[in-house]
Amino acid sequence: MTLRERQLEYLRILKELDRYCTENGLRYYMGCGTLIGAVRHKGFIPWDDDLDVFMPRPDFLKLNSDYSSDDYTFHTLYNDKSHAFNFGRFCCNDIYTPQKNIKSFTFGIDVYVINGAPSSREEQIKHMDETFVFIRRKEKLVRFRDALVRNHFWPFRSLDFPLLNRVLRKAESQFSKYNYESSDFIWPYGGGRLIMKKDNYGTPIKLQFEDCFFCAPEHYHDVLTLGYGDYMKLPPVEERQPYHGNEYYKIND
Repeated sequence: MTLRERQLEYLRILKELDRYCTENGLRYYMGCGTLIGAVRHKGFIPWDDDLDVFMPRPDFLKLNSDYSSDDYTFHTLYNDKSHAFNFGRFCCNDIYTPQKNIKSFTFGIDVYVINGAPSSREEQIKHMDETFVFIRRKEKLVRFRDALVRNHFWPFRSLDFPLLNRVLRKAESQFSKYNYESSDFIWPYGGGRLIMKKDNYGTPIKLQFEDCFFCAPEHYHDVLTLGYGDYMKLPPVEERQPYHGNEYYKIND
């Protein structure tokens, strides 16, 4: 699949996620490069090859427990022991990437979790440090599993890894330590250590993205400035490259 073909497939998935969230009253927000693309380009950053959204933890868990479809799957550590992340991936079921002798149907939108966080800076740092103990353990186990797969030493038919899943669940216990609804600060976890006031996300608003409008943080300028600084400035030409290098195929192609 070409870059533009992948972008259009991601857009199709985002429309399905938006439909379900709208019909069921679930909150979500465009984030990361997707949000920059909406603000700066009114669509994809031209060289971007993924989509990212953030969901408050209560909405994320509701989506995980209730969503069902023949055409799409919401992969999380709660329903897929091969899923190696503390975020979810909302995938379509007709696109795959080959991994040695395994077809991986994980082409989709990353759905990151917005967690509650403590108010004092001292407690915030302590909370993040305690959580990253498990994140670092998880990363070591992922590297171990993936090395075995690459070298044909993985002895199983699937990528399920119960030990990895247990470590992820311990990280989840840390992430969920502070109740989202009653917290004044949040940790929108996409891999970093940025904690901010919950009011920055606020009530979702709609921003144009390609041929549709999707949810964004109410104060998106503040969110992007905290995360990226001058987000309207284009990166150097040599850095305008797709981030992911996987090959993807549609079942019917």
